[in-house]
Amino acid sequence: MYHQTPGLNPFLPFDTYIPDGEPKVFGDRIYLYGSYDRFGAGYCSDCYHVVSAPLSDLSAWTDHGVSFRTADVPWSDAVLYAPDVLYHRGKYYLFFCLSDDTEGVAESDSPTGPFVNARQIKLNGEPIRGIDPSVLEDNGHLYYTWGQFHLNLAQLNDDLCTLKPESVHTDVLSNAPGCAGFHEGSSLRRLGDRYCIIYASEYTDAFPNNGGRPTKLDYALSSSPFGPYARRGTVIDNAGCDPASWNNHGSIVKAGEDWYVFYHASSNNSAFSRRARAERLTVDEDEGFIRQAVPSTNGFVRLLQPKHITSPVHAARFFGGAYVTETEDGCFPCVGLKNGAGFAFSPVLFAPGAYVLRLTYRAAAGTHLSVRLEETEAVSAPLPQRTDWGEAAVAFTAPAGAYPLQLQVFGDGDADLCAIDAFRIGRL
Repeated sequence: MYHQTPGLNPFLPFDTYIPDGEPKVFGDRIYLYGSYDRFGAGYCSDCYHVVSAPLSDLSAWTDHGVSFRTADVPWSDAVLYAPDVLYHRGKYYLFFCLSDDTEGVAESDSPTGPFVNARQIKLNGEPIRGIDPSVLEDNGHLYYTWGQFHLNLAQLNDDLCTLKPESVHTDVLSNAPGCAGFHEGSSLRRLGDRYCIIYASEYTDAFPNNGGRPTKLDYALSSSPFGPYARRGTVIDNAGCDPASWNNHGSIVKAGEDWYVFYHASSNNSAFSRRARAERLTVDEDEGFIRQAVPSTNGFVRLLQPKHITSPVHAARFFGGAYVTETEDGCFPCVGLKNGAGFAFSPVLFAPGAYVLRLTYRAAAGTHLSVRLEETEAVSAPLPQRTDWGEAAVAFTAPAGAYPLQLQVFGDGDADLCAIDAFRIGRL
């Protein structure tokens, strides 16, 4: 069974795992460049896919297929880590890195690839070492960032594969004391008249320098591309999207009149199997301010309606050990549903009246499902025991308004009580 509402988070097909997203607007489309996870495996893989959508309809994403492979890299057979792309003088340049800490650039006449003629990025004739490249063209100069724990920045030469030695700045950001908690995943952008670095951050109130899980995307600003950069705050934190969430990586983009942050969230109770997500942002370009976004169900859908809620994969938050997985029979259920566990969606707009939630599930004996709308009492109903997928219905009443929707299970013991694959909400 496959139940997905276009435009909701995660906004790509459930079996497409693209983390580390770098969004770019070229012409009348937005393109997302990222790594490519495979379900049940570790970080990334041996290829990239490019996906895009028209600016007029950000719910209509197209997967353009493989754009680049490890086999296209002449000096390495390592896994491909996070990329970035630059449009420069009529060509598209893919800046990539590999799990062996080497970096390179390839080119294409199309934003979707294929990217060819891979060359290694070098400094003083030697390959640079590091991960997560980012590139910005500004005022006739090409700025390149890379690194983990310590962020480096330099200017690229016109060949786009060598760095100017005199321009190299090290520790632009770092996870050393007082240095903004930089972990990895730098993305250099312009924000009004300032330079902005989006990055995966270890910064927390308890660990203001390092030591926190890098589930947050923070941002730092400077009046110069070389710094100094001052951390200004958090753009988004994916910590509640999976019980084993570990990292985050993404960036911001202005698409038409709206700002978005693209990021990822893991699944399968792991640090891996990461899916692309997006949220609208409130950005003040004049003041250099980004209001922190919260992971949501919405994605590119402005107003959630009951008909949109079709799968636990679209949930904004999981709790009590619950998580979504992928099964061999084509399902994407929520599992790990022990006593008190569940998941929640962003506010859904209800007209007043009686509703019924019909769900596809499996359940142990004695399982009860609670359906709660904020500011209303939860409705609890027993789920008949099933060892195979079947359907049950839970009736509830909704007052007029938009309310977060939460599903939670209860029962005896410490074992998993049920799995929930899909549902529909309709009027009674």
